[in-house]
Amino acid sequence: MVNFLKPEQIDTFKEGDPKGVAGYEAWFKEENQPKEYPEVEEHIDSGLPAKRDPFDPKPLIALLEKYQGEIHGMIVKAKELKVVDDTSLATANDMLNQASTFNTIITKKHAELKRPYLDVTQPLDAFKKTLADMIGNIVNVIKPKMTPYMQEVKRKQDEAARKAQEEAARIQKELDEKAAADRQKAADEAKAAALAAGMSDDEAAQEGQAAASLVEDAPVVVAQAVPEETKIQTDTGTAKLKESWDFEIVNFFEMPDQAFDARKVEVVKALTPWVRAQINAGARNIPGVKIFKVAKVNTRVSRGSF
Repeated sequence: MVNFLKPEQIDTFKEGDPKGVAGYEAWFKEENQPKEYPEVEEHIDSGLPAKRDPFDPKPLIALLEKYQGEIHGMIVKAKELKVVDDTSLATANDMLNQASTFNTIITKKHAELKRPYLDVTQPLDAFKKTLADMIGNIVNVIKPKMTPYMQEVKRKQDEAARKAQEEAARIQKELDEKAAADRQKAADEAKAAALAAGMSDDEAAQEGQAAASLVEDAPVVVAQAVPEETKIQTDTGTAKLKESWDFEIVNFFEMPDQAFDARKVEVVKALTPWVRAQINAGARNIPGVKIFKVAKVNTRVSRGSF
């Protein structure tokens, strides 16, 4: 295992060593000692230049990249491991503990490398959020004042559109009735003239139909145009009233099974904390829940074991 702040090499998963890893104890204890953040210009034994761009992440990533080879070796040994007796079980336990400790150290070093940047970005983000919240308060104050008026405008628009449709339908009906009456009058007059001229009833009826077909249909009446949107537009932008359907679930038990089947993962996730609490409290029979035992290996790194 390689300490990216020191050049010495430390073996990983050295089987047969009662301490697990030669030299690991000293390195691990040193790594867990409080450290001061190095200045940007400070020369580090890793081979980085004395001066570097503080906004370039590559040098920092390079400090962590040196672990990849060691981790790959650990993965290979983990895949080769076979637990068949107490000795190999103890080896597996040591390997797990070493991997866990390794992860802790990497996590700690990652936090150390990131801390100087977080010391700048976190206060900046917090202040930005303060400003955003203040602006949000402005929005929350103004929008409720706009909504009732725009809703009333929308109501009047809908009422005007309804009346326009009714008026258009009324006029259309009158025109259709007049056109039908004109056709009937033309047919009656043509039929009467045909009979007076000595034509047969069938011939007179055909003359009537021909005359009726010459009468133009009533024109189509279009309702008076009414704005479809409720909005206001100024030099700074536009505000629109948008209506959409919303809902409130008032009874879960009356909802169709398809609703729960489609969202089973989310439903199980939401109910899991409650079910887990009931099981931890001793419940072993919960309607609709299958309770069973599972085996899981837990490991913990002992202090001073490496």
